[in-house]
Amino acid sequence: MVKTPSRAAHRAERGRRLAVVGGRLEDDNAGVYAEMHRLSGGRILIFPTASSVPEEVGEETLEVFRGHGFEAEVAPLYGPGAAQLAADPALLAQIGKIGHFFFTGGDQRNILAALQPGGTDSPALAAIRAAHDAGGLIAGSSAGAAMMSQPMLQGGTSLEALVHGVTEDPAQPGLLMGSGLGFFPFGMVDQHFIKRGRLGRLVVAMTWAGEPFGYGIDENTALIVEGAAGKVVGEYGAMMIDLAEMQTDRNLRIFQDFRVSYLDDGDMIDLRTRTVFPAEAKRRALKRDVAYRARLRSQRNAFGAYTLYDLTARLVLGDPKVYAEDKVEAFDAKSGINVTVILEREKESRCLIATPESGLRMTALDFRATISLEKLNATRIAARMGRKARTYGMEPRPEAAMVLLGSSPLAADAEMLARPFAMLGKGPVGVLAAASAEAAATARDHIALLARYGIEGVDLGVTIDTVEYTAHDEDFLEGIGAMTGILVCGGNQTRLVETLLHRGEESALLRAIAMTHAKGVPLLAASGAASALSGVMIAGGSSYEALRFGVSSDVGHQGLAIQEGIGLFAGGIVDQNLIRHERLGRLVVACAEESERFGIGVFEDSAVIATHAGTRLEAAGRTGFVLIEIDPARLVLQSDSFIANGICLTVLGPGDSVDLTTRAVTRAGPVAGSAAVLAQLVRGLAAEAGAAVSGDNAGIQGVSVTPGDQEGATAWLDLECPRDDNQ
Repeated sequence: MVKTPSRAAHRAERGRRLAVVGGRLEDDNAGVYAEMHRLSGGRILIFPTASSVPEEVGEETLEVFRGHGFEAEVAPLYGPGAAQLAADPALLAQIGKIGHFFFTGGDQRNILAALQPGGTDSPALAAIRAAHDAGGLIAGSSAGAAMMSQPMLQGGTSLEALVHGVTEDPAQPGLLMGSGLGFFPFGMVDQHFIKRGRLGRLVVAMTWAGEPFGYGIDENTALIVEGAAGKVVGEYGAMMIDLAEMQTDRNLRIFQDFRVSYLDDGDMIDLRTRTVFPAEAKRRALKRDVAYRARLRSQRNAFGAYTLYDLTARLVLGDPKVYAEDKVEAFDAKSGINVTVILEREKESRCLIATPESGLRMTALDFRATISLEKLNATRIAARMGRKARTYGMEPRPEAAMVLLGSSPLAADAEMLARPFAMLGKGPVGVLAAASAEAAATARDHIALLARYGIEGVDLGVTIDTVEYTAHDEDFLEGIGAMTGILVCGGNQTRLVETLLHRGEESALLRAIAMTHAKGVPLLAASGAASALSGVMIAGGSSYEALRFGVSSDVGHQGLAIQEGIGLFAGGIVDQNLIRHERLGRLVVACAEESERFGIGVFEDSAVIATHAGTRLEAAGRTGFVLIEIDPARLVLQSDSFIANGICLTVLGPGDSVDLTTRAVTRAGPVAGSAAVLAQLVRGLAAEAGAAVSGDNAGIQGVSVTPGDQEGATAWLDLECPRDDNQ
């Protein structure tokens, strides 16, 4: 029998009814709309008060609710005269007639200004409270959720909140606080929580307000409340934060030993006692479910999209005997402050999972967390901003070449393969096809291709199912050391990473490949395998999804999927097939969200030859590659728009090279072709962003480009793309 909150919990708080939606409520989220329909009897009054375009948002929201079978109307409470309209008898009659309410997203301060001007309840708010006390539903998304708690979060990112604390000036960095309407009496509410990495700002806000409990609800997800019984419904879940036992210092530079729980779709909670009742399909994570035995190696942004969710999932699927704690960091380039978030699975923690066809679902209860801040000196800042390859035991020689192929060699022009294959010698060359679903056939095709160039290829014969056995085969591992080259075939880069970093640990095969390469043996990686070599890997998603929806936790959801990579290449984040698939936008977003200075986008039928531990790059093949350089001080992340200014784009054609330590570019010849490619990339990016290209920075939303050199092969890009749909 599945346990659920008691009837007393449902009757508590006079049976109050709430739907607290974390933002970006999709039109097809049948689960959330069905719950609101059940609690409201199918009647709803829509308040677009928070929106900057209330009439448009009101009509769109009205259409969606009617599409889900609601009798719906729009309340005309918005605009400069909203505070006066809140006493309009017609509005009061509308509130009394319908009795159930939905507040859209936007700016929660607009809701307060209209319904509670000067801190005093308006007649409209009094009528809403009376309807709520009589059993009416109050629902709200994004800003409509934020206003439900008391006090209320108004603005600021996690990094701003931790570095600068609470501020009263919206023009200054920091956390903005205000007074909410208090519909949700069980703690503080935050929204867009996991997607926008808001753990830091909620902890700071709760500490400032003296509020021990908080609930961070993710996008397209709702916390449905009946009395004191809560239920999570939606695409992801909600984080419950418990600061009751937290310790901190006078300067708020450490928030030590607080508790974090993740509640998933279908999980229920008694909000009075914070007792969680996992969904029926959930079971305890067992030994057979272990997928990780080692810490995260990539330098993920602690407050990047879904970083905390991904870290929690690793620990849920980790072996608690050897892997029960992990950490992520975030760096504020302006102040030089580094923030560390530590998450620990303890004996008292509960880890439950379900494995439906749609993918892993998890519930993680009572994890211990600590956030600490540290001011770095100049030397440590330089080290923090730079990247170092994971060598897995041996530093590579400066001349050791790593070759990133922008497309599959099986269908590539000979000009892409000429330089890379000339570096291989006559063999034997080890062929690793672990990224392919048909590894043996893929390896045979590549061996046949090598043979046409007079090179002997050897199938290493390793897949994700057999990689564990290689640790015990000394002859096999010694044979890798005798190779004159390693060719890693393309395919599913996630499958490749999970093979070489088996259960989160470097495999014996990966160590053997790293040591062979370090001695000077060239390592070639094709297509998706090239992406997998960087420390942070792009695993899926289009430029449009990246710009509009940001980072997603996995390839099954809308957005840019970011995962841990192998880390042998330290030059930056790698993407490939860049022109045909218009991937410039997703590479820019990946670098910005993960605080990675450089992005390397390899064009089709082209290659990047990297030496000196990935700091010197040469273009080869037909077209070359684009180098992206991010200015971390000019990024605006975890907000309603993605803003990245001062991005340097440089296209390097065949024979051109760049030293990433000095940013010196050496051109091998005319750059007209590279300039044309750059113009094509920017046009494609503008189309994906839904904007025209502007020749100067006029402050408009869209894409602004300033030439960086007379030849046109370098440009400075300012990019702004709205992400919040006001829902």
